[in-house]
Amino acid sequence: MDKDPQNNNERLTRQQYRQQHTTVSNNSEDEQQPFRSRVDQKIEQEQLTSEQKMQRLRKRLNIAIISLVVAIIIVYLILFFVK
Repeated sequence: MDKDPQNNNERLTRQQYRQQHTTVSNNSEDEQQPFRSRVDQKIEQEQLTSEQKMQRLRKRLNIAIISLVVAIIIVYLILFFVK
């Protein structure tokens, strides 16, 4: 029986387990970078300056205004062409 830590029949020492776990977690962190926890998002949001917050709000308001204008135009077109 060889000393391969990947072998399921053999028990791992704590050090081997930790090394294996950190290797797997480092690989998974790279893959899961776009997905952040809510705590990380909240901390980042608190660190934004007031100027950055205003820019973000402006962008959201512009999107909301544009979508409402498009929705109003669609409603008028429906009312005009459907009798």
